[in-house]
Amino acid sequence: MEPNKLSQILISVIVPVYNDELFIKETLLSITNQTHKNTEIIVVNDCSTDNSLNIINSLKIPNLILFSNKTRKGAAYSRNLGIRNAHGEYIAFLDGDDLWKQTKLEEQLKFMYENKYSFSSTFYSLIDEDGKSLNKTINSPKLITHRRFLQACYIGCLTAMYKRSIYPDLQIPETIEKRNDYALWLKLSEKTHCYAYPKVLANYRKRTNSISSGRKKYLFKYHVFLYKELYKCSSLKAFLLSLRNVFYYFCKNIIFTK
Repeated sequence: MEPNKLSQILISVIVPVYNDELFIKETLLSITNQTHKNTEIIVVNDCSTDNSLNIINSLKIPNLILFSNKTRKGAAYSRNLGIRNAHGEYIAFLDGDDLWKQTKLEEQLKFMYENKYSFSSTFYSLIDEDGKSLNKTINSPKLITHRRFLQACYIGCLTAMYKRSIYPDLQIPETIEKRNDYALWLKLSEKTHCYAYPKVLANYRKRTNSISSGRKKYLFKYHVFLYKELYKCSSLKAFLLSLRNVFYYFCKNIIFTK
């Protein structure tokens, strides 16, 4: 496809928001400032109790579609809602406090189209709440199969993009409270492999209220629950899958964090 025709492809960007008033403006502007202009931005406000909604409305972004949950539903519900209402040929994700490099969508779309890939990710870097670099880059394997995704979540939600036709009715159980983005990749990878574009094209904001090392141990039970919900497997199998996930999580951090 010629570059000018590639630029005509519509990409739906799904942005779940909950109390992101300090960051949501910068996040949305990192989408509107993309060199790939043909986007629809689907924002799902999950009953924010801060000024997030007023800030979103004040920006008056013409290609923004806003949904507001009547009660607090969680990220799984918000992402499902965004996917159901997406019209784009491709779907990408960005949380309400993270950022994209200006050429992220253009480069990733070209990478996918030229290689006939239906699911891809990119590398990303870590920033603090003030947007300052933490001098850490998160890479990933070049090829991630479903079997490898079962080992660990190798990609960041802010880097994922997939072709909607590969899984038109993609939805995840809304009971999965934590790691629901991981559930998306597990389901997608049943249809196709994920390919990494080896370039840093996004910034993940590490917030002071993010999961601490102590709470990560507590989150083990959420992994067990995720496997049980997604695969309807026994508690024992879900427990064993989660144990393996812990092992590969530490291996991943050693190998792919630079």
